Amino acid sequence: MDCATHEGTTAETSCAVCHRALCADCVAYDVNDEPTCERCGRLEEDRSRSLGSTLLVLTGLGYLVVLAIGFVVFRARPFIGGIAAIAAIALGRALQLALKPPVVIRRLRRT
Repeated sequence: MDCATHEGTTAETSCAVCHRALCADCVAYDVNDEPTCERCGRLEEDRSRSLGSTLLVLTGLGYLVVLAIGFVVFRARPFIGGIAAIAAIALGRALQLALKPPVVIRRLRRT
């Protein structure tokens, strides 16, 4: 099978996302240890960054919510910040496991 981009070049693999045939020069990214083309790799990289930012925001909001509830329930005791931090870390980890952002690695070009 020939590469989708380079006619006459034998394809070594296919893109894990769009399934186009790729030669060694066309494999630009590894997404979750699977080869991808330039276009799909960039899209997955953007998706990974968006999910990472979303996780950070949700973890911060979780911290503030637990902190606010702690102040109301425990009337501003010193241990509330620690409890809120532990809850936020647990929330962040749970969201990370649930959303599973892709691991994207840019491959170096051959010279």
